[in-house]
Amino acid sequence: MKKKVIGLLASLLLLGGCFNLNEKTEQEKAQEGTTPVQDYVGQGYSFVDGNKSAERVKKHEKEIKQVAIDYMKTKYKTIVEVTNVVPARNAAVVIVKCNEPIQFTTSVTVGFILNKDEVGFPKEEEGEIEQAVLGGLYAKAYEAEFKQLNDVAGKLAKKYDLVGMTDEALVKSSPYGNQGNHYFIALSYREYSSVYNAYIENPQISAEELRILFTKDDPTSGNLTIVMKFFSKEDKLPKQEVVDNLAKDFQQELGLPKGNYPFVIYKNLIINRVGLPDGENIKAEISVK
Repeated sequence: MKKKVIGLLASLLLLGGCFNLNEKTEQEKAQEGTTPVQDYVGQGYSFVDGNKSAERVKKHEKEIKQVAIDYMKTKYKTIVEVTNVVPARNAAVVIVKCNEPIQFTTSVTVGFILNKDEVGFPKEEEGEIEQAVLGGLYAKAYEAEFKQLNDVAGKLAKKYDLVGMTDEALVKSSPYGNQGNHYFIALSYREYSSVYNAYIENPQISAEELRILFTKDDPTSGNLTIVMKFFSKEDKLPKQEVVDNLAKDFQQELGLPKGNYPFVIYKNLIINRVGLPDGENIKAEISVK
């Protein structure tokens, strides 16, 4: 499980490889900069060669949004709202948010037809949207536990003088499923087929039914990971003992969602173009059974 989580975190950081670091224009100043996490609201978030398709994206934005909305409704039986449209290479990445019946953020890529000024078909990274859906289902199944998680995370952030991502940054530049200011859910949709298929058959499935199915697919919650993310108020890391003590305090709390909990504390600055920290961090890990 630790390898899986490390791999997920690494893949998020490697998103930086999808962005252009060479071309420098006035429009890209925000992309090349950094922002304190408490002030970051998605400014400069961008994809490689997005500047080359920006005009087409602007021209067809309404149609692009509708393609993404229709795709989510048809394939995932889920109504979403668009929170950001980001130009990419011969395409637009549409970030969408679902509020009901479950909560998550994800993205759909809408391409352009080659050699034509026309919007093409939507596509997605394999498993990305399914994972986002499942995270939303887990949070619905254990609503009270996730309320407790949010409360505890906020309390501990205050105790250790740490901060988290802003709400606006999460919906505009963090399309990674069900999230809070201090966490995101990481799980593989292939390991929860009963849960996922039940939702596709009936998007209004109850929390009680979901809990039964999650237990069926993963009796020990061994495949569930909730990554706890905190940021220093300064652009430097605290001592290792801070994250160790934070994790120990967290483990004393009752009524939390079951799963594996890696704890990560980053420095203060967010790299605008990727919406992520630079990767330098301190870590600890616990499990809640």
